[in-house]
Amino acid sequence: MNAPQQAYTLKHPELGTGPISTEPNISPEYFEREREQLFKKCWLNVAHLQEVPKPGDYVVWDLAVLNASVIIVHGQDGQIRAFHNACTHRGNKVAEGRGNSKGFACGFHGWTFNTEGNLAFVPDEGQFFDLDKQCLGLKAINCDVWHGAIFINMMDQPRETLAEWMSDYDDTLGQFPFQEMELMGCWSADVGVSWKVFVDAFQESYHVGFVHARSVPDGFVTQDNPYCHVPGFRLFDYHRATTCPANPKHSLWPSEAVAMKQGAMSLTAGGLTEEGYPGTNPQKIEDFGFDINVIFPNFFQDVSNGWFFSYNFWPTAHNRTLWQVKLFTLKPKTPADLVSAELTKVVLRDAIREDLNTMESTQQGLDSRAVDTVLFSDQELACRHQYAVVENFMNRD
Repeated sequence: MNAPQQAYTLKHPELGTGPISTEPNISPEYFEREREQLFKKCWLNVAHLQEVPKPGDYVVWDLAVLNASVIIVHGQDGQIRAFHNACTHRGNKVAEGRGNSKGFACGFHGWTFNTEGNLAFVPDEGQFFDLDKQCLGLKAINCDVWHGAIFINMMDQPRETLAEWMSDYDDTLGQFPFQEMELMGCWSADVGVSWKVFVDAFQESYHVGFVHARSVPDGFVTQDNPYCHVPGFRLFDYHRATTCPANPKHSLWPSEAVAMKQGAMSLTAGGLTEEGYPGTNPQKIEDFGFDINVIFPNFFQDVSNGWFFSYNFWPTAHNRTLWQVKLFTLKPKTPADLVSAELTKVVLRDAIREDLNTMESTQQGLDSRAVDTVLFSDQELACRHQYAVVENFMNRD
């Protein structure tokens, strides 16, 4: 499958074709603007329902870009909520890590809150003046769920509901059977690179034949398509999506062949089925591999037949990012399913380690100011779109 030359960018004249300044990736001042005007105003994915499946389950994230520690909790009433992890007595944290609990107790003075965020107990309560416990619950954060993905918004009154924020994906990603999948693996890395440079590496396939020549040498490139040209882009106001092709002549590894013979799926064998898979391949590409779905600003959900994986890129400074990866596969029902799931986990693990090899050296090159612009090809349209959206979003009224 050979994509036409320069077929896409010229359809979006508002994005231009010229070089892009490197300043947004090396400027501490620009990052501080992003913190206030972007991350504190967007819907941000923080967890998946599978991480807090039962009443009382919770997970805590310290999000440096928000200057906040956040509790995501499955309430005893079944509702998913988010709270600032700050005791309303004197601000100490009330929870750490993850687990299951009927409430949260501050380790400083014992103030205790239930999973609905209400202040339930104050030691030596009579010593306080005009204490109104009903007004002293944990401070809530706007929280909602979209097809299993849990999001927060730090604004008191978000400009869009989560449903409105995600509406571009209703007819595609919204149809994917997320509920049939289970969490199979998690990875994270603290990397010295701008979050936007990091995101760039995962929304283009130009690098595949070079960076992934060892892990998946013939999974996505072919003799006819050595540079892994993608068959098309879907650009939205904020988000974007790309379909990555697969190599139909990929040489199956022995374990892969065993699994697929029994009907299991494979990461490197793509999604080559006649009927397709709900929520995938909206352009009906014959040699379909997987869809890259970028939810602005820092969340990916990449989907294919029988699996999906997500990325979260959390900036901690203008040139440092905490990266989180989660892999979900169909719930294994047979030994072949287990082989397939484990193989998918190993291949993804190895591929993302290869991707990490280029990140810090790229940032070092940018920080040196040896180059002051970056050049994007037609095949890197998603990267070009990202910089335009960031700038436009920060200039919203």
